[in-house]
Amino acid sequence: MKIFLTGMTGFIGSSLWKHLAGFDEIYVLARKPLEIKMQGLNVKVLQGDLSAPAGIFDELKRIRPDVCIHLAWKGIPDFGYEMSLKNLQQSSALLRCLVEECGCKKIIMAGSCFEYGKNVGPCHEDEGIVLNSYFVWAKNALYNLGTILASKYNVSFIWFRFFYVYGPGQRSGSLIPSLAASLIKKDRPLVKTPLNANDFIYVDDIAQALVIAAQKDIPTGIYNLGTGISVPVWKICEMLENDMGLSTDFSGEMKCSKVPATANFWADTSKVKTTLAWDPKTSLESGLKQ
Repeated sequence: MKIFLTGMTGFIGSSLWKHLAGFDEIYVLARKPLEIKMQGLNVKVLQGDLSAPAGIFDELKRIRPDVCIHLAWKGIPDFGYEMSLKNLQQSSALLRCLVEECGCKKIIMAGSCFEYGKNVGPCHEDEGIVLNSYFVWAKNALYNLGTILASKYNVSFIWFRFFYVYGPGQRSGSLIPSLAASLIKKDRPLVKTPLNANDFIYVDDIAQALVIAAQKDIPTGIYNLGTGISVPVWKICEMLENDMGLSTDFSGEMKCSKVPATANFWADTSKVKTTLAWDPKTSLESGLKQ
C-alpha cells in the first residue's frame, strides 16, 4: 500500500512515524529537507509547499498513492480569515488532485471539535455544525468538498474531529504545556476559567486511530476522536503538581474559583469505537507523565 502524508513535522504528525511499519511505500510532503530516522521504513520525501503545488502534484500523479492522511494546516493558532482561506484553498486543490488525477481511493483529514460550536454536553457526529469562526467555515467547506468528491468518484473520505490533543511536541502556549511551565518555575498558573472542562486525548492515541483508518475498510463519514470524558483545568493542574512532587495549593485555589465554567463538553466515541474497533489506551495520568 502506498500512503501519502502531510503535516508530518507537526505536533500530531511527529507521533505518527512510530505507527507506520505496515505500509509498503511512504511518501511525505515537507517544505524543508527531512531527516528520516525511523529504521525499516520505505520513506520518500516530496520537498515542496502547497502554496506552489505544481511540482508536488506532478509527483503525486506519477506515484498514485492509495491513501492520503492530510494533517497539514498552516498558521495555528491563527484562525483568522486570511489564514483560514489560504488553508482551505491549498487543501481543496490537494484533495481534487488526489481524487481526480491520482486515483487515490481513501482520504483521511483532520477536522475539529470546534465545528460543533458547543459548550456543554456530549458531541455526536450527527449534530449540525455552528459556523462561528473563519476556521470552522474553512473546515466545513473542505469537508463538504470531500463529501462531494467521495460520492462522485467512489472514494472513502474519513473526517476525524479531534478533541483536545496533548502530548510531547505540543505548542508551548497550549494549556497543558503552559501549566507545566508555570509549575516548574513554582509560579501561579494564569488560568481565567479553571472550572472549564474538556476532553483531553493523548497524541499517540490519535496517531493509532489514523493508521487504523488508513488500513481498515470503513465507511465515509465523520468520526470523533476523544476519550469521551471531560476533565476540569484545575484537575489537570493537580495531577501535574502531584507528578512534580509539589503541594496542591495552586490547584486547590483553582478548584474554589468564583469564576463560573463556560465549557464542559466531550466526544461521543461510540461510533469510532464500533467502526474502527479503536479505544484510547493512554490514561490522562500516564499521558501527563510522558
